[in-house]
Amino acid sequence: MKVALFTETFLPQINGVVRTLEKIIKHLEETGHEVLLITIGDDHGEEFYSKTRVLRIKGIKFALYKELYLVEPEDKWLRKLLVMDLMHTPFSLLQTLIPSKHSIIKKELADFKPDLVHLATPATLGAIGMYYVDEMKLPCLATFHTDLAAYAPMYQLPYVEEIINAITKLIYSRTDRILCPSPSTQKQLEEIGLKNIGVFGRGVDHSLYTPEKCKKQVWMNYGLDPEKRTILYVGRLAEEKSIPELIDAFLEIKREIQDIQLVLIGDGPAREQLEIRLNEYTHDFAFTGIKKGEELAELYASADLFAFPSRTETFGQVVLEAMASGLPVIGYDSPGVRDLILDQESGILCDVFYGDFRDAMKKLLNDSALSQLFGKKARELSLERSWHKILDGLVDEYTKLIKVAA
Repeated sequence: MKVALFTETFLPQINGVVRTLEKIIKHLEETGHEVLLITIGDDHGEEFYSKTRVLRIKGIKFALYKELYLVEPEDKWLRKLLVMDLMHTPFSLLQTLIPSKHSIIKKELADFKPDLVHLATPATLGAIGMYYVDEMKLPCLATFHTDLAAYAPMYQLPYVEEIINAITKLIYSRTDRILCPSPSTQKQLEEIGLKNIGVFGRGVDHSLYTPEKCKKQVWMNYGLDPEKRTILYVGRLAEEKSIPELIDAFLEIKREIQDIQLVLIGDGPAREQLEIRLNEYTHDFAFTGIKKGEELAELYASADLFAFPSRTETFGQVVLEAMASGLPVIGYDSPGVRDLILDQESGILCDVFYGDFRDAMKKLLNDSALSQLFGKKARELSLERSWHKILDGLVDEYTKLIKVAA
């Protein structure tokens, strides 16, 4: 089969959506299918990922969040209008809600002749995809990756969550099938009135992420002490990840427990402020930047505890990677994360509202036997999640939609 995959984000950006898309593309290639990936933004990126052609549509950086893009309008007057940052928000809503044409995408789809369109977290580019779904009468599947409504408290504006949910319902109800990462996310989508929803989970590479790669001396590369216990965070360094809560808990605990250090893997707009905050009180921390592959796997395995304060996950891929690496995990009892952590057996789920994150960290730091027991259970649970099985299920979803449309 031929799959046209539309995504608002792709390499060189690194995030959970991109990492999932990489797995999907490679699996489709390995099982004899063809993919055309259409993305937005950095037009200087690679033209191919593996064997898959990557079409990069020119974008304009979104004023409210510079790592997101709007599709650059082909109309020159609209392009001039978007010089003003003030116009970005209303224009993004129009682009998202009103399916529209794009000459380059039209030509590429006509040449590729897809059997199905897959929209990954559709927004401005996804609406263009929907235009050609209708025009070419193609089956369409959409995957839900990012719970934007969960970010509503950040904006402190009335009815933001309700507006985002209404837009989400309008966008996804146009598609033939919706897949989300976890049962708790499925329940959320059903509560806003969406139907025909399935779960497309996530897997983990158990041979890559394994406790056997523990190498405590690696912390010396970052100016840290291999004898101290290491609390690890992996993910974007952004406001929605609630990282200041982790830092405050770490600094408070460090007054009582001296032999601990904090490592944050990843990058993002909040990094500078987080570094300033930590530097005020301690030097027992490190920011490593983005890590991948064997290097990332070694850092996971060499830590002692994984702390993940985000409340806005639809899944939490890094949580699963930490579990496969044999780490006990502390996270919030929120969608996505709660589907991975078995509370008081593989880690600790903290109350979303009362924020007992610090107490949970102290509990495991003060009880090494319990921490090791949780880590062993986390590894066992991770072994139940296979990428191969999950991706075969996605291909089955594609096949069913194509048969219905035939």
